[in-house]
Amino acid sequence: MMFPADKGTYILILRLSKPVSLTPGRLGTFDFPGGWYAYVGSAFGPGGLRGRLKHHLAPINKPHWHVDYLRDTATVREVWWLASETVYEHQWAAVLRGLPGAAVPALRFGASDCTCESHLFHFPRQPDFAAFRDSSNQPLRRHRVPSAPDNT
Repeated sequence: MMFPADKGTYILILRLSKPVSLTPGRLGTFDFPGGWYAYVGSAFGPGGLRGRLKHHLAPINKPHWHVDYLRDTATVREVWWLASETVYEHQWAAVLRGLPGAAVPALRFGASDCTCESHLFHFPRQPDFAAFRDSSNQPLRRHRVPSAPDNT
């Protein structure tokens, strides 16, 4: 799927097959349990959603964002996204936090430039796209990433 070059907000749905300890940049070292993760971000720079998601779906050469460290051991399974001039990143982080089973595995992960608790949430089961879309009240789109073996 080709994502639009428009600005927008997105969520990466990742699967981590076994627990791992990671040090995402200067954030510190955290233990990430196996399971499902939802990472919310925004794409308002050059290339918009297309450029940012191309980065997030490509192999990692050198980690740039906190989520790159997790992507090195987890597999991106889906991308939920919305092309919009409005930044929904912080609102969506709050909605994810309120979903059943949501936990924060690393404080400030992906949220070093805002006041959110985190932009990464752990779930024991795959987060429900329809429940999130309904709770966010936004016309999100979903892209399933072709099956790939877990990185772990």
